[in-house]
Amino acid sequence: MRALAPRRWPLALRVPLLITLLMIGIAGAISKLVLVRLEATQATHFEELSGAYLDGLSTALLPAMIRRDPWEAFDALDRSRARYRGVGALRVLVVLPDGTVLAASDPVRHPLGAAAPSEAGPAPLHLAPGAATAWIHRAVSEGGMPVGRIAAEVDVTALATERRATLLALVGVNAALTVLFAILGWLLVRRMLRPVLRLSERLGRAAEGRLDPIPEAELPAADTEAGRAFRRYNAAAAAIAEREALLTRLAEEERRALVGRYASAMAHEVNNPLGGLFNAVRMIQRHGDDPERRQRAASLLERGLTGIHNIVRASLILWRGESDARPVSAADIDDLRLLIESEARRRELVLDWQQGIEGSFPAPAQAVRQIALNLLLNACAASPPGGRVTVRAGVAAGTLTLVVADEGPGLPGHARRLLLDGREEQVPQAGGLGLWTVARLVRELDASVHLAGPPGSHVTIRIPDAERSANLPAAA
Repeated sequence: MRALAPRRWPLALRVPLLITLLMIGIAGAISKLVLVRLEATQATHFEELSGAYLDGLSTALLPAMIRRDPWEAFDALDRSRARYRGVGALRVLVVLPDGTVLAASDPVRHPLGAAAPSEAGPAPLHLAPGAATAWIHRAVSEGGMPVGRIAAEVDVTALATERRATLLALVGVNAALTVLFAILGWLLVRRMLRPVLRLSERLGRAAEGRLDPIPEAELPAADTEAGRAFRRYNAAAAAIAEREALLTRLAEEERRALVGRYASAMAHEVNNPLGGLFNAVRMIQRHGDDPERRQRAASLLERGLTGIHNIVRASLILWRGESDARPVSAADIDDLRLLIESEARRRELVLDWQQGIEGSFPAPAQAVRQIALNLLLNACAASPPGGRVTVRAGVAAGTLTLVVADEGPGLPGHARRLLLDGREEQVPQAGGLGLWTVARLVRELDASVHLAGPPGSHVTIRIPDAERSANLPAAA
């Protein structure tokens, strides 16, 4: 039913239909005005004609009416019949003041002395619509004394025929004009809507991802509304095409930048444990005969290679929502000392190492190792030659506390904000990748960070026991 609503009809149909309705209304009003004017003109002409007829007839009948001589009246009526044939009188009655007939054009129907019919009584002239006859009257007097009246029934079918012919002519002409204007309106509207339909078709293609410009040869004149609309469409199409090309180029550049940053992050995370792994290899080369050292180095190699393997699988772990479920143990922290010793000896640093983890702690071992290793590398890089790097690890009250301190100049402002705020999602383009990794892992482990210094820097990481926190009763 909504599709039948006029407002949903095509404009090429609504405008001609509106023109047709307007033409019908105008034609009806004009026809009514013409017919009313015609009726008034006919009434005036009929009144003038009947007045002239009654004037002549009353002059001829006056002597007979004064003497009440019916034969003289009949003779006057006979003479007037031929003289006033054009009036179309059907019957004429000469009526005395007492209402009796003195003479009539049809004496059989209205005999002498009979009472005059009611329709022949005195009444104003009235031409009823559609009536075939009308009665006209004239009172006759002499010296101010009434001597009678004349009543005549006149044929008015010619007037009705004229009105009918005029009405048919008006209807025919108005109908022809209405149809003509409706067709012209339809053609003109379709011609005017042609540019709109073309634009609509072009815009419809835009929904399919194709916004093609209109060729210059098909554009209307620039000083027309359609020409301006088409040129604005072409300008929009060109702007959108340029924007899409720019977005494609930016997306490609962003993809390359992401690949570069990801490769940098991967290289950073893989290179971190390599120094310790080389130390383990050298330990085996130098002290391979010592079973204890050989086993210790082999264990370090195994855990280091496992860590590199986990780093390489980081993207799959991220997408699958997996994590390193193995809890952190004392060996994981002690391995870091072997990994960092090469860097510490190269920079002539003193390692103050104390760890008090007994057994294991329910926190992802790989994440904790990455946090500690990155903090250690940052501390070694910031410490002056001969400086001291302090490491403390322990568990108390269901919380793993990791402390890394150095004697360097202290963390710069952006590094402090990164560790404390932890909201910087963008991978740093140059430098700070280790601290960015620490901030990300701290946020994932729901851990807290406390900073002290300068002088030096003192970083404390507190990692809660997630299982214990989940089992604690809610506060009342």
